[in-house]
Amino acid sequence: MKKIKNLLVLLSITVITSGCSQTTFSPKNGDIIFHTSKSNQSKMISEITKSKLTHVGIIFINKGKPYVFEAVQPVKITPLNQWIKRGVSTKYIVMRSKKILSNDELLSMKSYGEKQIGKDYDIKFQWSNNKMYCSELVYKIYEEADIKLCSKHTFKQYNLNSESAKNAIKKRYGNNINLNETVVTPVDLRKSNKLKVVFDNY
Repeated sequence: MKKIKNLLVLLSITVITSGCSQTTFSPKNGDIIFHTSKSNQSKMISEITKSKLTHVGIIFINKGKPYVFEAVQPVKITPLNQWIKRGVSTKYIVMRSKKILSNDELLSMKSYGEKQIGKDYDIKFQWSNNKMYCSELVYKIYEEADIKLCSKHTFKQYNLNSESAKNAIKKRYGNNINLNETVVTPVDLRKSNKLKVVFDNY
């Protein structure tokens, strides 16, 4: 009788565990991955964009292993598992191009990404090629395949009224912020009609 009870408990645990297990995905070149960053500026980005998604990168496979091209300090490539673990509660979203990308397009995208490695992170979020921030890097990598993922915006189109935003503006720009600066945010990419969701465990 005791053995039967133990077996039933084991079966119950197995069913519960199976029900709670997270679906994984098979990474492909060009996949775009989002999460909630633990960085000091994550709260500010979330308040400005009204989104939980505060960091984004782009996946490429190298020698059978997936890496994420990301603009942090500096722009670099990070093993996918390591990138996922850096996010809050290891939650993330992966999106993929609806258009099947050719090998030539992917090579061009990867080549552009590699040329950005080592560049400083752009804390002023300016649309230049001297420095890069995360969503700018992803947008420009896709431009190499002649794909414009989303509309560009300007600072004045976002919520700049929170205390964290005001403090960041004062610290980074003083009185010289250009409210007409071109900008693309992680949530802008998330809303792209050129992409489809292939994984979401939020």
